[in-house]
Amino acid sequence: MGRAIIYYLILSIAALSIIGYLVLDSKNFNNHYDEDISIAVPVDSSFPTFELTGYQSENAVLKPGEEVNASLFQDDTYATIMVDNDTNEVVVAHNALRRIYPASTTKLMTALVVCDALNEGKISLDDEVTLQHDTAITDESAMKSSLTKGCTITVRNLLYGLLMKSYNDFAVILAEYVGGTEADFCTMMNNKAYQIGATSSHFINPHGLHEDDHYTTAYDMYLIIREAKKHAIITEIDSYSTFTYSYTDAEGYTQTDSISPTNQFLSGGYQLPSNITMETWKTGTTSKAGSCLTMNVLINEHSYTLFVADSIGPDDLYSKVSTLFNLTN
Repeated sequence: MGRAIIYYLILSIAALSIIGYLVLDSKNFNNHYDEDISIAVPVDSSFPTFELTGYQSENAVLKPGEEVNASLFQDDTYATIMVDNDTNEVVVAHNALRRIYPASTTKLMTALVVCDALNEGKISLDDEVTLQHDTAITDESAMKSSLTKGCTITVRNLLYGLLMKSYNDFAVILAEYVGGTEADFCTMMNNKAYQIGATSSHFINPHGLHEDDHYTTAYDMYLIIREAKKHAIITEIDSYSTFTYSYTDAEGYTQTDSISPTNQFLSGGYQLPSNITMETWKTGTTSKAGSCLTMNVLINEHSYTLFVADSIGPDDLYSKVSTLFNLTN
């Protein structure tokens, strides 16, 4: 009897020791590995090798909540970002990953989808588009052309009016021509955004007039306008300080429209410093988005991308952009 009790005690102690070891071992397993320990991984020399690509090699990387040189923008700027494209260094970031409304900077994504259709041979710049109906732009303050049902205009001229003058009806006309319907075109916009990494954006119209579920981020706009720079037609359009296009009205008569850029650096409202060259750009303004401007620029032959969504108005917007320019020094 006494011997049985001794055996029972020995077995109990052994069992407790094993359980204790497993528990401690599990706790240690959850801890970080020892950084002093390196494990060699054998690699078969016959395996193919690949060059690493992705955001860390192609684009600037920004941590959630990261602010960079943001003190000059915190009081009256919804969001801003400026990136040195030659080094992928973030020069300025304020609310850069915060969801904001893009206003007419949306039209850059519209243009990207149209350019994809051009590059794939689905459409051409010389295609003539005849309006099957009046475009339903009901916002009285929204920029709109004089085209109505029955008018005919080329894709090239639609792109000029879209990007230079920010005609909202041109965004609808292009969307329906390329996508069949606005809804299907917006699916193409969201697919394109996902493709280039602008995964915090959601587009439900091609023009940017306000809708609550239509949004982007400053960082996504950085990705979008960098993509726009790859298309010659966009850089061509963005270099003009004035442009006159023609279209045929419903009665068959040729009409013309002379347009100037909404970007005040080009139309003369504000002077661009002599050491700065603008490559691509887009403006946007709504009551909820504020005043927006995004640009690819060369400063002393050094490439930068910037975006500002200002809460006060155009004068403050261009002042903030000038502040960004000065920070590159």
